[in-house]
Amino acid sequence: MKRKVSDLLKEKGNVVYTIRDTARLKDAVKLFNEKHIGALMVVNEEEDIQGIVTERDILKKLAKTEGEVKDMNVKFVMTPRGDLIVGTPDDEIEYLMKVMTTNRIRHIPIVGGENECKLLGVVSIGDIVKILLDGLVMNHENRFLKDYLGKVYSI
Repeated sequence: MKRKVSDLLKEKGNVVYTIRDTARLKDAVKLFNEKHIGALMVVNEEEDIQGIVTERDILKKLAKTEGEVKDMNVKFVMTPRGDLIVGTPDDEIEYLMKVMTTNRIRHIPIVGGENECKLLGVVSIGDIVKILLDGLVMNHENRFLKDYLGKVYSI
């Protein structure tokens, strides 16, 4: 059976770190470091999703401006809501991995609920690699156990 995003969110939890669109980039960088994360969902004062800001977004802006960006507002660097690529709890893990690889992104907001606008979590490429590796380890352990029980390793 294929694993779904909902399974992943149950395992990892659905804590989502957010930042206001009016916050400064130095505040975003501080949160990245404190929480050991690479992306923040950007919300307005009503907690409506405005976009996403990632470490990579900030580095790209820094390279383009060749200057001080720490006091720049998040809204000038983020990927805006209209350009977001999102997933749903019913998506399969392998599908999300393909979307991330094709679009060269590392984080996908997971939305659902009425009109699919409620933020349910964020899935990173690291989350996907971990869940796939856990599956591989389990498959190898099953194979070794079957081999052992089948007396493949006879002395």
